[in-house]
Amino acid sequence: METKTWILILRWVNIVAAVVIGAMGIYQLVTFQMFSNFHFYEIWSIFTPVYSLIFCGLLLAIEFKKDFIADQFQFMMSCLGRGVFYIFLGSVVSYQPTGGSSAQVAGWIWGLTLWLVGIFYVVIHFVGPKSATAGLKDAVSAEYGTA
Repeated sequence: METKTWILILRWVNIVAAVVIGAMGIYQLVTFQMFSNFHFYEIWSIFTPVYSLIFCGLLLAIEFKKDFIADQFQFMMSCLGRGVFYIFLGSVVSYQPTGGSSAQVAGWIWGLTLWLVGIFYVVIHFVGPKSATAGLKDAVSAEYGTA
């Protein structure tokens, strides 16, 4: 497959990931899942949907190449930084403290998907120059303006 095709696929993966993360955050806020069967020790669970919306905005800003991202979030401009960020997001999304077993299963499925995307980005970062994906690493770096 051509390198530009891979970049287009990665761009759509990033956009879909951002939209699903945002949709999960909105769903949790709208249905107030964090307040069903409320216990005081779960008060911090309000932050999960809020952070999901913030991370959604960050991922969408990266894909639409906003200048403040390159200045303030430089780690997102490399494959390693983006991969570690996706692994972190997978950890955040996979934990669903409330909402029943269906929400927990959906959280684990989406968390696993984000972990796999993150691992893919980390692998792209660490492959050697003789690998078949070295061109992909260079193309991603050129697309996002890094060396």
